[in-house]
Amino acid sequence: MLSLPKDDLKKQEILSEIAEKFQEGRTYSEEEVNNIMKDCRANDHALFRRELVDFNYLGKDSYKGIYWLKKRRLSEEENKKIAKNQERIDKAKI
Repeated sequence: MLSLPKDDLKKQEILSEIAEKFQEGRTYSEEEVNNIMKDCRANDHALFRRELVDFNYLGKDSYKGIYWLKKRRLSEEENKKIAKNQERIDKAKI
């Protein structure tokens, strides 16, 4: 089973691999998204779905219950922001 690391920067490799499974210009029901997660052997479908939305790989319309691909990879700038935030989190743990 596939699980996500706690480090947000390390999550991106897994999330971008999952985002590759989605087609541009198509909408997906929650069930379809869950099926893609099953194919990727994700251990917690809700967590993976939420992380894909939170990091802007997928868009979500809660009223219609649909998802769509926004991007397959984060930009260098987005990754730098995540790295900087992760650094703050790691320092706070010390």
